Amino acid sequence: MTKQTYNCKNFLLPDSPRSMASCHAKVMEDGIMKLTIHDCRGSIQLHNDLNDPEQVIEAIEKLEALTNGIIDLQNFIAQNYIYKTE
Repeated sequence: MTKQTYNCKNFLLPDSPRSMASCHAKVMEDGIMKLTIHDCRGSIQLHNDLNDPEQVIEAIEKLEALTNGIIDLQNFIAQNYIYKTE
């Protein structure tokens, strides 16, 4: 049986002259999932083997925790660092 693949690449700020930030999410034919986030200073990669049922749950939990952390940070910045004009 052929496994579904996934391949999504995005520049996070495609028009910024100050930043080269990107993400690459993929699930390969062998069932390996990788999420790589790069910027000018470094990168991180989440990695799971989706052929292992425990790692499928771990992948979902990692992605959910990352999503929640990103949303919390986004809300904090919006509440505390967006300058309001009167």
